[in-house]
Amino acid sequence: MPYWLADLSAYPLILLSMWLLGSLVLLPQDYQPLTFFRIFAKQLAAKVHPDPHRATSQQLISGSLALALVMLPTLALLAPLYWLSDWPLVLDALLLYFCLDFVHYRQQSHKIALAMTQQQNSRAKDLLQPLVLRQTQSLSSAGLCKANIEMLWLRTAKQWVGVSFWFLIGGGLAAVAYRLLLLCNQQWNDKQNNFRYFGRPASLLTQWASFPASLITALLLAFLTDITGAFRQWREASALKLCLPHLLILGALASALRVNLAGPVIYQHQKNQRKRLGPSHLPQVGDVLGALKLNRQFQLYSAFIVFIFSLLQCLWFIY
Repeated sequence: MPYWLADLSAYPLILLSMWLLGSLVLLPQDYQPLTFFRIFAKQLAAKVHPDPHRATSQQLISGSLALALVMLPTLALLAPLYWLSDWPLVLDALLLYFCLDFVHYRQQSHKIALAMTQQQNSRAKDLLQPLVLRQTQSLSSAGLCKANIEMLWLRTAKQWVGVSFWFLIGGGLAAVAYRLLLLCNQQWNDKQNNFRYFGRPASLLTQWASFPASLITALLLAFLTDITGAFRQWREASALKLCLPHLLILGALASALRVNLAGPVIYQHQKNQRKRLGPSHLPQVGDVLGALKLNRQFQLYSAFIVFIFSLLQCLWFIY
């Protein structure tokens, strides 16, 4: 029997169990361990990056060291637990559960859509602002729907598919390392002027680490909806100022929902010009609800694929 099959045999079942548990038992954000790391990363940046006008090389070095300071001690503390624990798979399951905090964002997305149906756009903007980097107060109704849809699916790819992918590759420690990398990139996003160079190391590593999950998400979404249209959107989107993971996801999503995505965004009162992607139809509240429905279908199909893989492993062991 190939050794990797024996090593990976339990991981798909653990993944399915934690997907189910995470959808049924949502840990409040105040008690989510990742909240501590968000606060720590924010305070660390204020300590080691007090002046965004320093030399570029100094900012890149301090950003790399800050990233290492968040990730390496955490992994060093967790690794010995596997040697001491009699149930390392239980530890893997717990780490995966804490890293999979995606359901909260889907719930918030639904609340935003509900507020918009009740003509409470101001409340919808306030709900969306903590979830995105762009400024939401100046958004139109269509822009608010577009930002909501993009937030939902980009977080699906990075925080749900990405964490699951690295868990299957390297277990709980790999999932934690990826999730901390993602968290640091969110806190020190290089689209903000004060983190343009300090956050560059985290941004580059995140793009590389999230690319497999973005590719998987985009391909599965294309196969489930309109693969021909998705390839057409990817071809047209090649000229957009988007990183490759975002380009793949938004291209497949624009084709699936048949709405216009991307376009200009405002970060820290500065407008970032981006070309629009997809059909001319601007997204409305109904499209947000359609994106939420498609998101649930996507997760069900993903669970079905993992279940089939686990079943094939069982058949391999039997025969």
